[in-house]
Amino acid sequence: MNHLSTRCFLEHQTILELLRKGGCTGEMCEKTVSKRYWVFPFVAFLMVGSLFSASYGEEANQSKYGFSVFGGRGDTGHNKPRVNVYGLLPRFDLPLYRNWYLEFEGNFSYWGISGEQDFYFLGVDANILFKPIERKWGSLFILAGGGFGYDSAGKRVIEIGDSHVGGIYQAGAGIYYYLGKGLALRVEYRFYHVSDPFRGDRGLNTHNALLGISF
Repeated sequence: MNHLSTRCFLEHQTILELLRKGGCTGEMCEKTVSKRYWVFPFVAFLMVGSLFSASYGEEANQSKYGFSVFGGRGDTGHNKPRVNVYGLLPRFDLPLYRNWYLEFEGNFSYWGISGEQDFYFLGVDANILFKPIERKWGSLFILAGGGFGYDSAGKRVIEIGDSHVGGIYQAGAGIYYYLGKGLALRVEYRFYHVSDPFRGDRGLNTHNALLGISF
């Protein structure tokens, strides 16, 4: 029991003792209760909050930084050309409500297209991330989101249009494994679709494996 809760407990016992002995008048007791008893709900709130925080180990409800590297291959059922993609995703996470988080990612990726022009993509994504399971060892998560950026393809990759503006839509799932001292390993699968958001082009689909760190 911490110092504040011990003090409140002793004051509560003192008031009860005065009532038993008749040494506390109605006015005095009313003033004492009005000044002291408001502390009890506050202490209860602190105790419940501390138990909730401790139950998730290092997963404090705080903003986080991190990054992931990824590699993937094209969806052969959707893409005509063979596609390989590699990239880096710097990341900033904001807690929203309970197990919900908002992620902002930079997307720096290189797309190799067989039989067509390779291109690179520079953009920014936003994801909604949900953690249905959180434990002391880590957490499981699912996410979905999208973003915009610049692609160097132009008219040379017909699947993503010719405006140099690329839209990315994504969904995935993964795991955080806590390493200690605020660090966590992040491993996930992510599906990507990239296309011109202002035209009806077919776009490119890829399946990707990501490995990253959060701190």
